Amino acid sequence: MARGFVVAAALFVFGALVQAQERAPILVLPFENKTREADYHWVGEACALFLSDLLTQMGEPVISPDDRRAVYEQLRLPEGLILTRASALLVAEQLGAERLLVGTYQVSGPKGQERLALTARVIHVSEARLLTNELTLGAPLRDLPSLLGTLVGELLGGRFSAAARQGAMQRATMLPVGVLEFFAKARMAADPEVALQLLRRAEQAAQGKVYAPLLLELGRTYVQQRRCAEAVPALRRLGPESSAHQEAQFYLGICALQQGEWERALDIYRALGRAWPLAEVFNNLAVAELRMGQVDAATSDFSRALERSEADPDIRFNYGYALWKRGDFENAIVALRQVVRRRATDGEAHYLLGKSLQRLGREDEAQGALTIAQRYLPQFAEWEKVADPPISPRLKMRILRRREGAARHFGARVPVMRPSEAVHEAEALADVGREDEALAILEGVLKRAPDLAEAHLLKARLYFRRGNWREAADAAHAAAFWNPQWAPAHLLLARIYLAVGERERARLSVERALALDPNNAEARELARSLGASPRKP
Repeated sequence: MARGFVVAAALFVFGALVQAQERAPILVLPFENKTREADYHWVGEACALFLSDLLTQMGEPVISPDDRRAVYEQLRLPEGLILTRASALLVAEQLGAERLLVGTYQVSGPKGQERLALTARVIHVSEARLLTNELTLGAPLRDLPSLLGTLVGELLGGRFSAAARQGAMQRATMLPVGVLEFFAKARMAADPEVALQLLRRAEQAAQGKVYAPLLLELGRTYVQQRRCAEAVPALRRLGPESSAHQEAQFYLGICALQQGEWERALDIYRALGRAWPLAEVFNNLAVAELRMGQVDAATSDFSRALERSEADPDIRFNYGYALWKRGDFENAIVALRQVVRRRATDGEAHYLLGKSLQRLGREDEAQGALTIAQRYLPQFAEWEKVADPPISPRLKMRILRRREGAARHFGARVPVMRPSEAVHEAEALADVGREDEALAILEGVLKRAPDLAEAHLLKARLYFRRGNWREAADAAHAAAFWNPQWAPAHLLLARIYLAVGERERARLSVERALALDPNNAEARELARSLGASPRKP
């Protein structure tokens, strides 16, 4: 507590308010850099990571940084991004957090002698009001871990025993600031190889001290790069006394599966399933059982995984695959249809659906599914040559620990894709005759990106296909407005005008298309039929 920490804040009002919030889940977001100097952006992420760890060690129900990262990925938000208050509350709600810890920081002074000033406060999520006054702390930047240990004690100290507060301070004062710096930078890195280099530097800075989140991230990164020989030593350092032990076992199970050690994977996931009954655990247990030829057991455990994560298409695919392996084609069809409804481009799911329909003699339906599978499945020709295609059940490579109610709420939401990705998804749905769903996606895209010409043009084509000329013309005009140099938009306008008998307007539009793309065969053919000639764009 020494080294001149300065506490400049009003004491908090807890009492009955704290008691009412006693077991409310808390989410810690990256602190905002008020100095705006890029060299210190890592500090905000480090605050979120280390405070989450300290609160977990003290027994608080904390929304993990991994779950926060998963939501950021769903929403296409960069790791470490500072959210507006409204967006922060939305993220907290989706993760089931009832309290939100947010803050800001300023760095001052010359390099090597920087001082840090932190402010922090806790917000009640559902009521969008402050639970605490604002707390301000200051210290040298090199003392960031100790500063955060003090912050926890001052911010939520009334909730913890003296022993818990002392333990948090001991952990904080033992950790060199370099560990937090490199760990935070690794979490913010977009390149996995750069992240791995930073994690190694963080491990060196730890000087042999066990910092569980770092070892877990290091091991997990190695696992995801299929470098299990390097992952296992880091993960095994997280023994039963560590708060990260169960998750470390999860990744050790993945290594066992990647190395073909099926029985070892079974032992790991069966033990985890008893202590930590999560969807990802049961999914990977069932994968191990499939590898061992235990199809009935795998089907049962995939079902248990689905009970905990109904919206996960990978788990549902695995369940359908296990049913197919067991010969239960009726139920396999039900499961696989749900997969392709969510993922119209899942070639493996279409293939198994087609094969299941074939086994029940439903040839017309089977042919439709297999035609789509052929479009999206590069291995289609090879699989057609064998009776049992070499399908790999889908492993879960990451644990998400959202609370049950939050998981249902978040899973029910349509995943947020980039607008261009959503247009491709709509295109795939339209290709298989699901035009209503495609149009619904396009409407959502255009609310977020009203200037996306590709979305307007696909919408125009779908309405043109239906003979809805006015809607088609409006959408095609919008496409041409947002991208005037795009020949396909003008060509579609020409076809729409021709369909409603406005030949002169059709001729002008096709001339415009030809001027932009003189070699367009479709435009040249239409121009000949209309007596049009090329003109300057």
